[in-house]
Amino acid sequence: MKRRSYIASVTIAYAVGALLWIYLSDRFIESVGGSIGFGVFSTLKGFVFVAVTTALLYFALHTAAQGKDAARPILMFRGWVLFAVLALLTLPAGLISYSVFRSASDTLLGERRGQLEFMTEAVARSIDAEVARRMLEATPHVAQAPQATLLAIVTNGSAGFSRLQDFAGLMGDSARVLIASKTGSDGRWMIAGAQQALPEALVPLAADGADGLAADIVSPPGGEPLLAAAAMIPAANAVLVATVATADVVDDVRDVAFLSAMTAAACLLVAGVLTLLFIQRQRLRVALAEADQKAALHAAEERFRATFEQAAEGIAHLDLDGRFLRVNETLCALLGYGRAELLGRSYADVRPNIRAGAGGTSREAVASLPSGTVVEARGDQPHLTRAGEEIWLSCVQSIARDTPEDAGYIILMVSDATARRTAEHHLTLAQAVFTNTQEGLVVTDLAGRITAVNPAFVAITGHQEAEILGQNMRFLSSGRHDRLFYQLLWTALKDTGVWRGEIWNRRKDGTLYLQQTVISTVYGRTGAAESYVGAFNDITQARKSEIEVDRLTRYDPLTGLPNRTLTYSLIEHELTREGTRCAVLYIDIDHLKTINDSLGFAAGDTVLRAAAQRIRRTAPEDATIGRYGADEFVVVIDAGEGPQAVVSLAVRLIEALGEPFAAEGVSDLFVNASIGISLFPEDASDADTLLQHAHSALFEAKSRDGRTYAFYTDALTRDARARIQLVANLRRALTEHEFTVHYQPIVRLEDQTIVGAEALVRWITPEGEMIGPDRFIPVAEETGLIVPLGDFVLAAACTQMARWRKAGLPCAFVAVNISAGQLSATDICAKTEAALAASGVPADSIEFEITESMLFGADSGAESKLKRITELGVRIAIDDFGTGYSSLAYLKRFPISRLKIDKSFVDDLPMSVVDGELVRAMIDMGRALHIEVLAEGVEDAGQMAFLAANGCTYGQGFFWSRPLPPERFEALFSNASPISWPRAGTA
Repeated sequence: MKRRSYIASVTIAYAVGALLWIYLSDRFIESVGGSIGFGVFSTLKGFVFVAVTTALLYFALHTAAQGKDAARPILMFRGWVLFAVLALLTLPAGLISYSVFRSASDTLLGERRGQLEFMTEAVARSIDAEVARRMLEATPHVAQAPQATLLAIVTNGSAGFSRLQDFAGLMGDSARVLIASKTGSDGRWMIAGAQQALPEALVPLAADGADGLAADIVSPPGGEPLLAAAAMIPAANAVLVATVATADVVDDVRDVAFLSAMTAAACLLVAGVLTLLFIQRQRLRVALAEADQKAALHAAEERFRATFEQAAEGIAHLDLDGRFLRVNETLCALLGYGRAELLGRSYADVRPNIRAGAGGTSREAVASLPSGTVVEARGDQPHLTRAGEEIWLSCVQSIARDTPEDAGYIILMVSDATARRTAEHHLTLAQAVFTNTQEGLVVTDLAGRITAVNPAFVAITGHQEAEILGQNMRFLSSGRHDRLFYQLLWTALKDTGVWRGEIWNRRKDGTLYLQQTVISTVYGRTGAAESYVGAFNDITQARKSEIEVDRLTRYDPLTGLPNRTLTYSLIEHELTREGTRCAVLYIDIDHLKTINDSLGFAAGDTVLRAAAQRIRRTAPEDATIGRYGADEFVVVIDAGEGPQAVVSLAVRLIEALGEPFAAEGVSDLFVNASIGISLFPEDASDADTLLQHAHSALFEAKSRDGRTYAFYTDALTRDARARIQLVANLRRALTEHEFTVHYQPIVRLEDQTIVGAEALVRWITPEGEMIGPDRFIPVAEETGLIVPLGDFVLAAACTQMARWRKAGLPCAFVAVNISAGQLSATDICAKTEAALAASGVPADSIEFEITESMLFGADSGAESKLKRITELGVRIAIDDFGTGYSSLAYLKRFPISRLKIDKSFVDDLPMSVVDGELVRAMIDMGRALHIEVLAEGVEDAGQMAFLAANGCTYGQGFFWSRPLPPERFEALFSNASPISWPRAGTA
């Protein structure tokens, strides 16, 4: 039989036997008075008991069957013995349970019997004659329920007989209360009120009750046993019979029986365990003694292993040939090897100096250790890790012997010396840094006495080390710091351990120097301060340079006045004073660019320095004066005395700056000054707005031809906003093509014939408003939009000229105004060529008009561009001739084809003698230089006649026509004969 089959068969046999025994015992209990409920409970209890014991048996057998096959017969015998023991354990438990149940049942039945007798007799005596008579004569309404009828009669009786009803309720669900009487001579007992025969099992009890109180357990055929009591009713010839099922009485003892069985089983189990423990006692003593010896040996081995493995130092045992016998993990970690890799390996593999013949752990090298002449060998040795890296280990080698006669082995103990050697290196490096650093270093004790200095300290202070050691640092004091300074220094040093700052000290030669110093506290191992270390640099020269740099960043190097940033800060500070009233005068030096261009920047700088001096002399002593731009100055004064004082200062400044300056051999250089004024707090509440408003007022003053002043008003703000809007609209107009070109005829005075036209740009808004050139041309020049606008006019003029030539109109040329921005652009020549090529017109049909001031300010680049343009064939005309500030030398430098006399010289002709002479001079000069002359602004016949009589070749003005759109301009050529022009003012 296989092992598993054997275990299964024994277990099943035990389970079947135990279940069969439980079933038979329950039936036996039921047969002696146990209830069905008690039987079911007992069966479930038995199933649990069988399941537990069966599992125990299975595991016991399975454990016992783990031996060898040769021991199976013995194991099988032990299994059957175990089965028998378990079976015997369950039998006493069942017998004890039955005994307890039987005893408890008898006791409980005896108690209930006494109670039933007492209550039955008491109730019988309480029934009176009237109630008894009514019960005996009553006819049941329901034959199947005589008890209900009887109780109804009792209930309808007197109140004194309610005890009968209470008695029936106390008896329980199975209780029955009957009144029986004899009927006739046959001796039959009948149930009163039901005319039914009394059950046969109760007849003897009723007969005994008629003679006196009687009680007993009766068993009706086919029914459950009953506990019954009978008592004579004195008031009637009847007997009161009360019954209750014995099952209801003994139900309460079930738990007692179960607990008793469990207690018995537990007692038996404890007894068995104690027996087994007693048997094993002797064996345990022997086993414990052996275990103690093994544990002691194991503990000693573990302590040795822990000491060997967990030591902070690397430990190895080497044989006398230098091979590893044992190694710990620390040594493996230091060398980077695994334990298996080191065991059996030669120590020379990890000691490069051994391989180099420098000695080491070998039979020859360690001969002194076994002989006892050397107890141990110590020293730092380089070792190679598994990765090939060199590390330094501190080594201790000693001999060990298990017995005095044993040859022994070498114990090698190593520790990482890298950190120590690194610290030593750092110490050496620190000493080198201390000696060679360029910073002065000084070490003092806590009292301030010098204990060490470096060479830099000697070089900076001039004191030799020997003469200052032991002296207090006070001997370097400069005397420039008071006692409070040093008190604060020592307080900070004691509170925080460090102090940083600048100190003035004295060198050995007596000169003072400024040093940037850091003093640090040096703490010992206990945390207490031990000394102080000071490190310092001589920053005397650096501080002088810093002061100079600060001055340069805050002051204008040319005039010595506060620069833009400092001036702004001074104004902000002025405004923060409570109750202050001040005025900002924004001064602009006019024509400074002319001086720079004509005489050079050195002359301009001379004028600026002189202007700054005049402003400083003229302004009050408490005024704030600063240079705010290239040729702009700002003066801030107290305005508490009212605007008149401000006006008085502005007039004095204009007069002072209007006097001639001298520079570079030129003694009579004249400049003008324009001043814009804003008041605080009337015009603004902050520095930004105050300066902005003063600058706006400056533009107003310059618009009045300069050499004057102007106050800021709301109108200036509105003008500024309108200007911003105009710039935005101007950009939009360029994008949306809102510009158009009108043409004004140029007439030959000799025969009044149109020979050309001047292209004049006009701006027509989407609303139909025409904006004059005087409004948008200056804005376009300032914003740079004049370049794309000029490109548009040039392209439009070339295109229109091509159309006129194709239509056969006798227009010889079109004059186009060129701005300074266009001339400075690098691609003016290329754009001109492109416009001519795109339109297909010859270059000599286009004429560029440039102002006299543009030629005066033109550099070599502009000059070469003009020459390049004339080489293309385009002619150059000078517009506004006579209004510039320059000499006439440009007439020789540039290829000029035409001079246009400015309208200001023509307006008063022929009445003004001066203007007449000037115009004649201009005409004569042009004739002498072979340059054609054209007069602008001709508006009446007198002007036209004067010009023609004095040899002027061409004229242009309202006398002939205003600027016209192209289609209206073309209509001027409708007559083949010379035009019959209208009189002045009618065009």
